[in-house]
Amino acid sequence: MASSKFPPLVSAALFIGAVALVAVLLLILRSDGFSSLEPFPADTYRSQPSNLLGNEYALSAQIHSLLDWDEGTGRLLAVIPEGSTQRLPVFIPDTLGKSIHTGQRYKMQVAIRQGGLIYVEDLEKY
Repeated sequence: MASSKFPPLVSAALFIGAVALVAVLLLILRSDGFSSLEPFPADTYRSQPSNLLGNEYALSAQIHSLLDWDEGTGRLLAVIPEGSTQRLPVFIPDTLGKSIHTGQRYKMQVAIRQGGLIYVEDLEKY
């Protein structure tokens, strides 16, 4: 009869510990992808939006109002960035498939596109 290297209770504890460690690591790695991005420089955008063309940023903002909507294309919204009182226009494509309402707060991954458009590439409510 072969003897086990570890008693069953120790083996179970090691297994549970390993599963918990993997779960924590997955949560850390899966945390919002916005944390690796620079915060959106609203003041620079307002003064010289062309300096930001092609760049990506993290923008935390509250939805202020719907400016325009085109079915199949997306929505142009006015948002108020966290820590600011001035509105910014952002475009959210229909492909994101989100239900967005005035007053909700979102973390957004944005890119500055041609013409200075703030284009939302991803977002999550917070």
